[in-house]
Amino acid sequence: MSAAAKKIVRSFLDSDVFINPELFKDFIHPDFRTHWHASSGYREYDYNEYYRLTESTASSYESMRTDITHMISEKDEVAARFTVFVKTVENPREEIPIGYFISIFKVSENKIIEIHQTSHPSEN
Repeated sequence: MSAAAKKIVRSFLDSDVFINPELFKDFIHPDFRTHWHASSGYREYDYNEYYRLTESTASSYESMRTDITHMISEKDEVAARFTVFVKTVENPREEIPIGYFISIFKVSENKIIEIHQTSHPSEN
């Protein structure tokens, strides 16, 4: 499943799920959990909490994209290093980096069921 898992994660990272929450169910497994070590501390999200996070993001940003620099996979797990860039609703002409991420995604039944990630904000 290594290649398939990698394709699912890349599709998720390249998608507009954080701008269009209607896409959420296409990528996220109902038993989803994420474990996030951010500069503000440690957080855990289940399916519903992560969905609310995507809704909140969608109201703040005009667009969002990821620049993936590394992606490796083994069986049903994919590790990715990426930067997230956004255009804000207030300033849709300027794209700025908002964070740097290293994440390990676990895929089950062709959807992301678990994420372990660490991130820190950009200096902008």
